[in-house]
This record gives sequence, structure tokens and C-alpha cells, in this order.
Amino acid sequence: MRLERPRINGKPSAVWYVVWTEGRRSRRVSTKTNDRLKAERFLIQFQSLQDAPPEEFTIADLCDAYEKERKAEVAYPKAITNCLNHIRREVGQLPPSMWSRATNRAYLQRRRKDGVMDATIDKELRFLRQALKHGVREGWMEKEPRVEVPGPSAPRQRFMTREEFAAIYFHASPLHLRVFLGMAIDTLARGKHILGLTWDRVDFGNRIIWYKPHNPRSKKKVQAAPMSDRLYGLLRVAKEAALSDYVVEWNGGRIKSIRKAYEAAVQKAGVEDAHKHDLRRSGASWAIQDGQSFDTVAGLLGDTVDMTKKTYAVFSPTHLRGVVNSIAGGG
Repeated sequence: MRLERPRINGKPSAVWYVVWTEGRRSRRVSTKTNDRLKAERFLIQFQSLQDAPPEEFTIADLCDAYEKERKAEVAYPKAITNCLNHIRREVGQLPPSMWSRATNRAYLQRRRKDGVMDATIDKELRFLRQALKHGVREGWMEKEPRVEVPGPSAPRQRFMTREEFAAIYFHASPLHLRVFLGMAIDTLARGKHILGLTWDRVDFGNRIIWYKPHNPRSKKKVQAAPMSDRLYGLLRVAKEAALSDYVVEWNGGRIKSIRKAYEAAVQKAGVEDAHKHDLRRSGASWAIQDGQSFDTVAGLLGDTVDMTKKTYAVFSPTHLRGVVNSIAGGG
């Protein structure tokens, strides 16, 4: 909010107005004075009234307020919106005082009945918990109701074979899906980084892909990955056909999701239970099976060595081999 003297009916106003933007619309309220000091006092009083907690509010109102605050602070605000949308739809009309253990259990049962995994429900309820805590911090209520979460489910352990991936890649169409698959399996990059990659971060001369643009204010290292020979050739073809700045594109526009194209290729290939999130995990398992060190694979994944060992040690041809041979040999 700010003070302005806007043009009204084509003429500059002598009276000060409080001006702000709500959604995409500009709003204004007259201070009814042309005295700057009086107008500033009006602005302070007006802001305090706007910031005051409402006398009556629902869970949806709390979700809206929390989302508005957090969206400007996070890198992927859509994740917050998606989770809170389910909360709004299921229990948004209720006041927070009506959230109880029974309500909590009913929410769990309805979401599970819809086929939603516990890991997703866990994330939704954790965002609800944060929205309720936001209400306490902002003075909307004195204490938030208890929100019980199911806890994250066991991590998925599906690893595709090379043959399964080859079948999916063979049926992948159009070109943008093949480009996505090639980068996912050869560089072990996450899907969101691949879809956000632009050609200015593809260094054909040194055969390096810079998945994140350099941020001088960040202490994190810029994620980079070398190109394999086959990926180099695939990206050369894609570059020749490029109609936009994005490496993975469709008709000259950025692609936000390849889910439908990927699922169609999986169905044609006849591969069962092959999620696109399995690509990164599968590529890492192949590297470990081929004898690559945990250190080098961890570097490409962007994970710690300990985390890489925990996930992929079972695929190493030498890891713990001495132990099992000792057990089998009796000494």
C-alpha cells in the first residue's frame, strides 16, 4: 500500500489516496485530505485494520493466508498450491475449531479411497499444520488443533533394466520425449531441471550441461553434467530442430510436463510399473553395477556419498562381497 494522487476523470487529484493491488486489479481509498501528514496517519490506521485478524474464518481462509505468505519465499510455489487445494476442497469450509481426530481420520480415509498414496497425504496434512501454525503466529487464534500425519511411506525401490528402458525409448515419440529420456538416464538429472534447461546452458564445445544458472548469492554449487557420446548426438539433432530457447520443447513452447507422452510410450512398450521418477534411480543403479564408485555416482546425482551407498550398495559387484564370502566360507 502507498499514498498517491491519482488522475481522476483525466485530472490530477488534490486529495491523497491509499493505492494497492489486489489480485490483478488496482484499488484505492480516499484519505479525504490533501495534507500529507494526515494522509500518512490515515494510511497507518488503514493498514492496521487490513492486517487485523478476522472475527470469523475457515480452514480455507487460513490456507489462503499461509499460501500468500509462503509463495513469495519458495522456489516451487505450485507444490504448496496443489496440496492446499485438496485441503480446501475436503475441509476448507470448516472453522479450525471443528478439526478433530475424527475429522483427521475421515480425511485420511477419503484420500486413501481416492487412491492417493500416504506420502502425498502426509505432505498435504503437513501443509495444513503449517497453515494452522501461521494462524497462531498472526493472532487469528490462540492454539492450533492437532494434525496427525500418516508418515512418509517406504521409498520406492523400482529399478528399470536396460532392456525395459530401451523398449520405452524405442516407442518414445515425439522428439522432445526422447530428449528428456536421454538426459534423464545419462545425466541422472531431475525432471524439473531438465524441463527448465535452456540452450545457453548446453556447452557443446566442452560437452557439459549446466542444469542450473549461476546465482552469485547462492552458496550451492552449480549442478553440471558431462554429455555422453549418444546424448551429444541426440542434443545436436534437437538443437537443429529447435524453435525456442528450451531444450525440451513442443511447437516452439516450453513443456511443463511430459507425463502423458511418457505414459503412452510405456504402454506401447509393454513395461509395467515404470514411473518417470524411476529413470534417475535406474541410471544410477546401472553405473554402480558397471563398477563406478559411489563417490562419482553421488557427484552426478548431487547426493551425499552416504545416501548413495544406502540406496545403491546392493547393486555394487564388490560391496560387502567379502563379508558374504566370509560367512559362506566359515572364516
